[in-house]
Amino acid sequence: MRKFAMVALSLTAGFALVAPAAAAPAPLALTSTAYKNNGAIPDKYSCAFDHKAGNDISPPLAWTGGDVPAQSYALVFVDTANGGKHWAAWDIPATATGLPEGLKKGYDVVEPELKGAHQRAMGNASVNEQFFGPCPRSKHKYEFTLYALKVKNLPGVNKNSKVADVEAAAKKAAVGQAKLTGFSTAKP
Repeated sequence: MRKFAMVALSLTAGFALVAPAAAAPAPLALTSTAYKNNGAIPDKYSCAFDHKAGNDISPPLAWTGGDVPAQSYALVFVDTANGGKHWAAWDIPATATGLPEGLKKGYDVVEPELKGAHQRAMGNASVNEQFFGPCPRSKHKYEFTLYALKVKNLPGVNKNSKVADVEAAAKKAAVGQAKLTGFSTAKP
């Protein structure tokens, strides 16, 4: 009986020494209800919808922060076929979990849940403070990149900054990122 108790104790002790595997950190994820990752971006969010480049409806976007300790977020929309930096939004509150469809025009984002956020786009003054969607005329790949930032306010960017400036600052301050890719052949 004593021998059996020692074997049982040894087995129990052996199991106690095996620590459970730590769960992998949850990744940052970016999605849209308008299209799936690597899917076609609907014309509604492009120049084909109103036949004018840069006067476009922004798609709805949603994200899960995973285990990333974000103080704020930034989003950048790029045409990867030609490197065109179409649009950026930054100083998005850490409490935000997405952007609604059809952000209003203006440097200061007016949607209440995004208070403090800003946006900037390529193009001239009539369209550089609103979403600037796809207008490639042939098939191009586009990416939204969500940056989780270690700062509440992105340093070095302001109303006069270009989308590339926002992207560079976001990369420097990022503690995580996620991408949403889509394709467009939109024509005005």
